[in-house]
Amino acid sequence: MEVMAHQYGLPEDLLGSVLGVSAQSVQSVMLRWRRAGWVRSGKVDAGATWFWLGQGQARECLGWDTPGWRPTPPVTGHVRAVAAVRFHRVGLDVERWVSERTLQHQVGWRRKGERLPHVPDGIEIRPDGRRILTEVELTAKTRSRYLEPRPQDGVGDMAGGLLSSVEARARDLGCMGVVYWCAPRILERVRDVIEEYVVRTRERRGRARDPEALGPELRWAVRSLEEVPCWEPRRAVR
Repeated sequence: MEVMAHQYGLPEDLLGSVLGVSAQSVQSVMLRWRRAGWVRSGKVDAGATWFWLGQGQARECLGWDTPGWRPTPPVTGHVRAVAAVRFHRVGLDVERWVSERTLQHQVGWRRKGERLPHVPDGIEIRPDGRRILTEVELTAKTRSRYLEPRPQDGVGDMAGGLLSSVEARARDLGCMGVVYWCAPRILERVRDVIEEYVVRTRERRGRARDPEALGPELRWAVRSLEEVPCWEPRRAVR
């Protein structure tokens, strides 16, 4: 229930997969929780039933007030994929994952017009305590969104854009690396732009008078969501 609160909601088939039980078993548990008023359920499309906590139960599990949430078609694909990555990496261990919902809460309120820091999809905490900032990408952004074009004079910012914001946030959150979990169709595109970003940051580090002042070099990795069980709904067979 605590994991469900942190991941907003979970589809029935993903719950069954991580618990290693049948759909009937999941339905039985969720029926009891629903009768107790702890969870709500509904269909988003022709796929699996989704379950999520009511606002009061979410507050009890999270420890703070949070806006109500319900699954909608524009967001459920990403919510499912992030939860699937979490289960794939740390299972149900609540001590080894910092959720996007927690990170968003930690950002707190900002004045109108004040720039918000980047909020990742989660932070994986390795058994040795090392922290890995985690992003889940289902659709690729434009190349210029990830990484600003290289300046023609070769003097300006060599590594601006989203990846620069991700790196800055990773350092703020005490992470030693960043991993992008990508849908198969965009894997090479994301890998290519991250490789270019790493080259540029190393160039900038090489020109710096005091490279140590920039902090240790962050590790970057790109992984395929094909490694992750249940990251997308099962497709109907015609």
